Amino acid sequence: MRQTFEDLAKVAIERYKDKNFCTVAALALSLDWSYGKAHRHMKSYGRRQRCGMRQTEWLPAITDAVNKEGKSIRELSDKALNGMTIGRFAKVMSVGTYYVTVRGHALCIRNGVLHDWTANTAARRRIRTVYKVEG
Repeated sequence: MRQTFEDLAKVAIERYKDKNFCTVAALALSLDWSYGKAHRHMKSYGRRQRCGMRQTEWLPAITDAVNKEGKSIRELSDKALNGMTIGRFAKVMSVGTYYVTVRGHALCIRNGVLHDWTANTAARRRIRTVYKVEG
């Protein structure tokens, strides 16, 4: 992994003066991109500085980014998730890279490790969608 979430957040806050960058951070960590590259990519899909993104904006953005890397992305079914929490998902799916969304937030789980500022507190939040990055 190129960088930790803490390194990436430091760049986002200090260099880019950004906030509400969870979709950018999740993309950067999912594809091992720099914050700047992920930031520019999300901006090209309509993300405004210091603002979050709606699913209708970030889903095409991450799909395109994954395709550019020669990888694929697939959504895990609701049946597989069955109301699962972030913490449970990280334990069950301990291998692979996942772009995960919960209500109002996005994060990355790589090999069972939660990469996000909520890593120590969000384990009980219910997952909305999960996209597995493959390849």
